[in-house]
Amino acid sequence: MIDAPLRHTTRSLVRLIKSISSDTTFAAPSALRAAQQLHSHVRKVGLLSNEFISSALISVCSAIGFVEIARQLFDEIPDAGLVARTAMVRAYVTVDQPAEALQLFRATVLSGLSPDPIALATAISACCQLGSLSMVKMIHGYIIGSGIVIDPFVSTQLIKAYGNHRELDICRYLFDEMPVKTLVTWNTIIHQCLKHGANEMARGIFAKMPERDVVSWNTLMSGCSQVGRCREALALFHEMEFSREKPNKLTLYIVLSACACIGALDTGMWLHAYLGRSGLNSDGSLDHCLIDMYAKCGSIEKALQVFEGARVRSLYSWTSIICGLAMHGQADHALHLFFRMLEVGIQPDDVTLVGVLSACAHGGLVDQGYRFFSSMEEMYDLKPKIEHYGCMIDLLGRVGRLKEAYNMILRMPMRPNAVLWGTMLSACKVHKNVELGEVAAMKLIELDPCDPWPRLMLSRIYAEVSDWGSFMKLRKEMNAVGLRKTPGCSSIEVNGEVHEFLAGDSLHSQIEEIIVLLENIEAQMQVVFIAKSNVKLNMKTFLCILH
Repeated sequence: MIDAPLRHTTRSLVRLIKSISSDTTFAAPSALRAAQQLHSHVRKVGLLSNEFISSALISVCSAIGFVEIARQLFDEIPDAGLVARTAMVRAYVTVDQPAEALQLFRATVLSGLSPDPIALATAISACCQLGSLSMVKMIHGYIIGSGIVIDPFVSTQLIKAYGNHRELDICRYLFDEMPVKTLVTWNTIIHQCLKHGANEMARGIFAKMPERDVVSWNTLMSGCSQVGRCREALALFHEMEFSREKPNKLTLYIVLSACACIGALDTGMWLHAYLGRSGLNSDGSLDHCLIDMYAKCGSIEKALQVFEGARVRSLYSWTSIICGLAMHGQADHALHLFFRMLEVGIQPDDVTLVGVLSACAHGGLVDQGYRFFSSMEEMYDLKPKIEHYGCMIDLLGRVGRLKEAYNMILRMPMRPNAVLWGTMLSACKVHKNVELGEVAAMKLIELDPCDPWPRLMLSRIYAEVSDWGSFMKLRKEMNAVGLRKTPGCSSIEVNGEVHEFLAGDSLHSQIEEIIVLLENIEAQMQVVFIAKSNVKLNMKTFLCILH
């Protein structure tokens, strides 16, 4: 409880008001009562017209979720000025009421008050919430027309607003025209570039940064990972190490995900050790990332070690280990852990059920898979999504029940995507089903006429059943339209660095040494093969093979 009346200076009273919303010992109702007591005291001592005090009260009420009471306080202020009006606009933005925020901002401008940078930035935030590009342009036009000098804070908000509407050219123009750029501005333009696929532009801007913080590195690494450039993300992490910028939890989350993406086990193990030394995972919040990384890098044993050694197991940790075991074909173990998870009172989410159904698919557990799938809504309040249907198509396809799988696709409440038809086509190839294979291939060609994969798979089905006429016809069709198979790609991690190779590729910096080494290995294998075949060699032949 707050004793009143008390004599406070404006500064100490504002500080006291703000402490209400920041103090975690206050529940919302208690915080509201405290704010109302202070409001009564402020009214009694005649300080309600003090904009800084009344604005602080408005901010507190909105922060604890009582925007209507904040509006009542605002309406009591005699001749509210810009500070109080901006506080009320921000209150509406805080509770996601952008229309009311912009209505009040418009009234502020019409009243003759000239908005300052904070008021303008708050109004632009409201435009972002509303999703109105026209409103953003209107405020931007007002700023230009009124001759207001745009500071970095307002420019940054405009860059965010235009970026939300895919106006990257305008974002770049605003950024380039800024005489002074803050670190937040640099990070914002990099984020917008990555968000809209302009990765090279983002790299170029990043290279020109006069200074960088952990947000700068995280933004670029995350952007690279999200578009599959995980090797680049890892290279950036190593650059970050040399720059002496300390990583935070988000950094480690991004980099562990990149390791999982490309199978960089050595780097992942180093990161695991680093987490232990740094204490960044003292609360276990990154355990699920470690489990996922080890599972995807092929070390399910280490994934289980992390899981079993965790002091607290979140839903994410359970889901990661279930999905990992499913990926490694350990269906029984995955389902055992799923039932253990239910026993300790943790309810599954959509992703957990994808892991469970995937385990059933890898284990050929059709009846159990059907039970889990059909009980999702009743038992777990989860409506099956396209990913769950995909698992069921995979399960039925693996055991050869292709007609069932096809009928399930036809009965789906959503439109099947390329993943589902691709799963169906792969199953048709395994079981040499030409009729359904042709249906699946045609559906895939409809979705992406330029993708050579469905035609290649269908041609292989024709080859499997010795239908050489259809095989040659399809191959000629592919050649006529210029479709070529995407080269296969393999990778290997050496001393923490991942090297990738495409079929027929000769671009690696050490390609000559690699070829010499491969020829040497091939020669040694020939010697071993001949020796095991009991073929006698003279010295001259032996030296020729080694050479």
